[in-house]
Formats: sequence, C-alpha cells, structure tokens
Amino acid sequence: MGDAVIKLMVTIVDRGRSSKAVDLFKAAGLPFHYACLGHGTANSDILDYLGLGETQKDVLLTAVPEPAAHGLLVRAAEKLQLSSPGKGIIFTMPLSSVSGVVSKILNRSAAREDWGREQEGTSMAEKGKNDLVVVVVNHGCTALLMEAAQAAGARGGTVLHARRLGYEEGERSGEGAVRPEKEIVTILVPRSIRQMVMERVSKTAGINTQARGILFSLPVDEIAGLALAEPQAEV
Repeated sequence: MGDAVIKLMVTIVDRGRSSKAVDLFKAAGLPFHYACLGHGTANSDILDYLGLGETQKDVLLTAVPEPAAHGLLVRAAEKLQLSSPGKGIIFTMPLSSVSGVVSKILNRSAAREDWGREQEGTSMAEKGKNDLVVVVVNHGCTALLMEAAQAAGARGGTVLHARRLGYEEGERSGEGAVRPEKEIVTILVPRSIRQMVMERVSKTAGINTQARGILFSLPVDEIAGLALAEPQAEV
C-alpha cells in the first residue's frame, strides 16, 4: 500500500488557544504545524454566535495524513470545545502534493496510530459541503469586501496581513501604483452560495476596483465548530 494522501488542517481560534491543538497534534507525532496571526470580521448581529468578530485570532496550519485527519479533527474540536458557539472553527482541505520527505515522515506517524476507529460517524464533522473563498486586497479594503460577501450570505471571515513581494520600484508612483501592503481575507461559505459570494466581492472589491482584489476558492473536506446554514442572499 502506498503512502496516504496529505491534507491541510486549518484551526482558527482566539489568540493563545491554538497551543491546545498543537499539544494534541504533537502527541499524535505530527511535526508540521505553523501559526499565523490574524483577526476575525463578522456582522455584529452574529458576532456572539460565530466568535469571528473583530478579535485577535490564531490561524494554525497543520499537515496531516488522510487516515488521521478525521480523528484528529474530532479530537481537536472536543479539546477546543468547538461545539459551543464562538469557540472557533477547524477544517481540512486537500493538497495536490507535498515533498517526498514530508510525506514519509507524516505517514510513519499515521502508521503508529490506529486511526480506523475514528472513521465512523461523528455528527460534529460536516463533509464536502463548503468552500474557502480567499481574497487578496489592498490594505484597508477588508470592510468593503466583507459588506459585499455578507450581502451574498457569508457570515464572517478571518483576515491575515501580508505584503506583496517582487514588485518594481517604478510601480510605487502614479495613479496605478501597486500597494505592497495587502490583506488576505478567508471566508468559509456553503458551496451553494460560493459563486454568488465571489461575484458580489469581485464586483465591489475585484481587480478592476480600488481594492485590486484577487479571488479564488478552495474545496473544504470536513469542518467542525461552525454550523453553516445556507442563507438567502439579499436581492
């Protein structure tokens, strides 16, 4: 039997709480997890429900072999108390490939654990019904794009601060100057409204606007910690 597929597990919790997930992943023999600092953004009406308002967040990225993904997601959700509103969210996404050395290390870890017992029914993990919309915009344009996303049914998102690399000195001047400071906004949505969200955001904060937004979406395999309804977009 060949090596198992590797997945990316994303954990978004309030600042400082990701250490609990790291402890769990380390105990499972997983060495590859990386933390980013960000903040949440959500409509004030659902702030308490989502726990994704203007609060400081830890975004933890962990490489996980597929046989371990479901069990670890369930364990992490329990340890982080994600069944309670406002505690955070955890989800997995497929990866097309990883380096051979990393794959071997992760698969050795999976082989030491009996993950099969975790594969049967858990109600807290929703499978294959969601997508992660990623928008890269100029600094200061997050509120604009989130208004558009929420009008299409999105509930909230997480913002990471970034900087464009490789731009030329000459691009700094003039009306069409490229701004190196960027914000990466990640919005988890039901697959049924993904296209509508992306169309609204593109129209308001896309590449042809002042926000200069670049959009793409990624499939999500499993998710725990947030019950995603499928709201109707405003007309």
